[in-house]
Amino acid sequence: MDPDKTDNPDDLKELASLVRTQLGHNPSSITRVAAGLGNRRFYRVHFSKNRPASVIARIETTRDAPVQPTPPDPSAWLPEPLHEPLRHFLESAGLRVPGCLAHLPDRGIDLLEDVGDRTLQDVDDNERTALYQQACEIVPRLQRLSASPNEIPAFGRIFDRPLIRTKAWKWLHWTIPGLLERPATEEESNTLHGLFEAIAVLLDEAPRRFAHRDFKAENLHLIPANSSAPEHRGTKEQIVMIDLQGGFMAPPEYDLACLLYDLQVELEEPFIMDCFSRTIGQLPDDDGADLAAVRFNALATLRLCKDLSHLVYAASVRNDWRRWQEIPRGLALLSQTTRRLQPNFPEIQILHSILPALANAFESSKNPKHQR
Repeated sequence: MDPDKTDNPDDLKELASLVRTQLGHNPSSITRVAAGLGNRRFYRVHFSKNRPASVIARIETTRDAPVQPTPPDPSAWLPEPLHEPLRHFLESAGLRVPGCLAHLPDRGIDLLEDVGDRTLQDVDDNERTALYQQACEIVPRLQRLSASPNEIPAFGRIFDRPLIRTKAWKWLHWTIPGLLERPATEEESNTLHGLFEAIAVLLDEAPRRFAHRDFKAENLHLIPANSSAPEHRGTKEQIVMIDLQGGFMAPPEYDLACLLYDLQVELEEPFIMDCFSRTIGQLPDDDGADLAAVRFNALATLRLCKDLSHLVYAASVRNDWRRWQEIPRGLALLSQTTRRLQPNFPEIQILHSILPALANAFESSKNPKHQR
């Protein structure tokens, strides 16, 4: 099943009417745009005689989102705020995000600038260093922002202990049963909860700074650069952030863990560590390189566990196999981060030790329906 290839007739009818009333243009065609594993739908609306030549329609789908099982504390799974006012706030701060042509919260639709399909995922080896440096330089700019949570709800959303517990819950209830075809053992459950609680204690002491929350290559689009802007020196393209609504307050290393331990992009370990070490000195908080590195690996471990859980859940429960083949890379990355954390968290050994079994289970589970 590939939900991105299935047009919703009601969407097409509504969008055709909407662009006429909001933009005064008749669309020449409307095509579905590939999205992530979430429930939002995206369309590219084309115009034959007008400028812009196309816009992106972003449709919230909360009302028809499938119900998924929740952990014992579902309050940690708070719904994300709407795209606005955060998009406008970031734009006003000089950060490059898609422009908004129409915001219709009552209908759950935004008409946005079309920033194309080329992303940081698509760069070749010759381009990678300069563009990843540009991406890393966005992180301290985000972290220097502040706003009242009453005005910008993202600044009242906190990466906290209940949220960390949901990541353990997903691993135990989605990843282990989904790949090993058995429930987690009592020892696995107790040890993983204990490990994630110990990581939460470490992260509780970290400062909280604004984070994109899903700062990865897929969400960093590339458009021709404005050569006069100093941050674009040495590159022909500039980065535009999308998927903004998840922003929250998190430890300073959070967005770097998302960017550099990305299941969809293979980066060499020396490159990852060079990007990390270059960037932490630019962040507003300086807690020392050693502590920053431990938090970076801890956050990457939590993030990888969550990402893998979502891939397994999407395939085994929602029959969405689009990203199934990313699982081996995720397990390999998780093996790296858990190994580095063993001196700080000895209890991580049980998580580290189960990874080969999960990798073997993935290999043995391959069959035609998985090759999507």
